[in-house]
Amino acid sequence: MKELRLIFFSLTLALAGSYAFAAGPVAWGLEDYASEFKLFSETRTFDRDSWAALPAQEQERELTLARDPAAARLAAVRTWHAAAMRKWSTRELQGYTAGIKEKDLQSAELWLGRAAASELKKKLKLVRAALKRAPVEGLNNNDVLALAPHLTPEAINDLRAMRAAAASATLTPGKKGSSPGSASTAALEKFSASLPSGDSAAVARFFDGSNASGDAAVNFSGAAQASRAQAGGAAAALKAAPAPQVRARVPAPLPQQKSADTAKSSAWTSDAYGYTITAGGRTTTYRDQAAAEAAIRALPNGSVSKIILYGHGSPGMQTVGPATYDSESTAELLKGKMARGGVIQFSGCNTASIGSATLNPAVGISMVARRLLYFSLPYFQDRADGVPAAQAKEQWEKGWDADLARDTSLGVRGAVVCGYRTFGLVPGRLPGLTRVMGNQEATTPGYVAGKKACYRDGQEVAAQ
Repeated sequence: MKELRLIFFSLTLALAGSYAFAAGPVAWGLEDYASEFKLFSETRTFDRDSWAALPAQEQERELTLARDPAAARLAAVRTWHAAAMRKWSTRELQGYTAGIKEKDLQSAELWLGRAAASELKKKLKLVRAALKRAPVEGLNNNDVLALAPHLTPEAINDLRAMRAAAASATLTPGKKGSSPGSASTAALEKFSASLPSGDSAAVARFFDGSNASGDAAVNFSGAAQASRAQAGGAAAALKAAPAPQVRARVPAPLPQQKSADTAKSSAWTSDAYGYTITAGGRTTTYRDQAAAEAAIRALPNGSVSKIILYGHGSPGMQTVGPATYDSESTAELLKGKMARGGVIQFSGCNTASIGSATLNPAVGISMVARRLLYFSLPYFQDRADGVPAAQAKEQWEKGWDADLARDTSLGVRGAVVCGYRTFGLVPGRLPGLTRVMGNQEATTPGYVAGKKACYRDGQEVAAQ
């Protein structure tokens, strides 16, 4: 009898600490389900009145379904806010000041509270004002002191150099009638020279099947982008010595939650990207970066037999929607999780090197396009910005044919890592066809027309 009482008491305690709804309807905004109600508010799934109209059993179902997505969303906003509050490099300064929108700040306030959102608002206001003032008035010592908690020393130096760059642009021969406004614009253009050109992005979209409404534009490898951010900045316009090369990641925007009534796209163009994870004989797909990475980290070591990262690629880099991965970040995420012989598939253009000589005309055309996009265009842009020919050539020769698949295989030993030597054509992304096939928001690519290459421990193996 004592044993039965002990079991009954234990079950009572377990139920008391779980999602138990026997007490009846749940009041809107109840603290125990704060994250779930925030998710309902952000996605406009329910408001106070529509929630109150739900029967208690339906409320139970909705709260249960929202539990994991709400936790993933909270983690994503926390990660994004923490990154945004760190000191920004020059390139991150550009990305955050241009990329953070009012809806991002509203999401931060909803999930993290007014104080956290207010901190970020103040930082943005200060940095945006400095960026606007720097090429016209320059920065004084008080400005530098105010920016010190928010920007790296290199970023502050670049801002201080913008006034001299603006003056240089005003005095450039052949620029008659230059006004302070046009000089500032010229300085800002040089300051932003690290951003990809529209022409190269358009060509990349043609080969890659990219669309205008979902995936981040991809043109240069992560290492090359960092180098370009330094060599093409205002300091380069003054012919100053280039700063030491560092890996400066482009800040990822805050992933936006879709409203309940727009959860699926009806567009004629594709917004397809995602993570497909096979572990323990079960395959799961994700579109949200935070949810996918949390799921991977929660898996037992050695359990993942295959993972597909579907998005857009360039030499040395792959995107999945707003997320960006290079060999280091991929290895950090997957190290220890892959089963022996498990497959990591980068489903993005140019995620492996061109390889040895071939008579395949598709590979030849792709090599020419790749050389044009990732060497010739940025090389001539650097030359136009005053970068010496030898320096520009050395910089872009290192990156145009980077091999993301091979480099990742060196960091995830025992796994087979695959990428594409060529630009890839995904029929499911073709305008019109994507709607007919019903895969506007597909998380796996289906058929890809491209030449695949696979590696294990840095050595090429048969394609998987």
